[in-house]
Amino acid sequence: MTKKVAFYARAASKTGEGSIEAQIGRGKTFVADHGWALVASFTEVENKDALFKARPGIRSLCAYIERETIDIVLCDAPHNVSDNRFHAARFLEELGSGGIELWSAAMAERVTLRNLPYVDSGDQGKHATAPSSKNDHGIRRAGFGYKLSSAVDAAGRRIFGYRVVHPEQAEVIRRIFRMYAADRSPRDIASALNAEGVKGPGGKPWREEAIYGNRARGTGIINNILYIGMRQNADGEFDRNVPALRIISDELWERVKQQQANVRMRFSRSG
Repeated sequence: MTKKVAFYARAASKTGEGSIEAQIGRGKTFVADHGWALVASFTEVENKDALFKARPGIRSLCAYIERETIDIVLCDAPHNVSDNRFHAARFLEELGSGGIELWSAAMAERVTLRNLPYVDSGDQGKHATAPSSKNDHGIRRAGFGYKLSSAVDAAGRRIFGYRVVHPEQAEVIRRIFRMYAADRSPRDIASALNAEGVKGPGGKPWREEAIYGNRARGTGIINNILYIGMRQNADGEFDRNVPALRIISDELWERVKQQQANVRMRFSRSG
């Protein structure tokens, strides 16, 4: 039976290199080469401010899938679906639950969770293969709680700076937040972790400074907004959401912020 294909294209322009028009051309060629049937196409001009599922093209594609039976959603490259790996992975899983495959014409293969060829930050430009001593792709270095992935791009080259959550360290972070929210001091928390042999950043013993840091600068475990899936640029300003890197719930984060306010108030009164 001939496979039915729905094509999706997104680009910053309608014509030119890498445009919607160019993507559609490559998609039609790919479908014809495989003997498939192109039954629908969905396109939209790139808008980074729009939420993934709120984008008109994605919304129309999802509505079509609910109405009609298709076998494959074809895109030029996965980042044309979304330059956020979390969104692309979630979309991939949603398609899979309905028995639909996601294919890439540029990669010339089926897209899976194993071969998504870009980083969570969505920034795969000239710095994608160069590690930075200050940050990775504009993300403030998170350090504790994350590890570098061995992910590779479509050519099999290592994607440097591609971070994923470190499960064991993430649980330590959640524990620190819970302890601080319960009115335990950073010194007490550090002592408790060291007594249990829990290694701190860099494999070193815990210090209270590593926990409380500087709230204004966003340093220290309890001030790192990447733990709630928010990214800062090099100037310390909010950049974008990175849900795949979230470790702490909003509720626990707010409890810690309130506790910090309570501690400052106690110190101001005692002074």
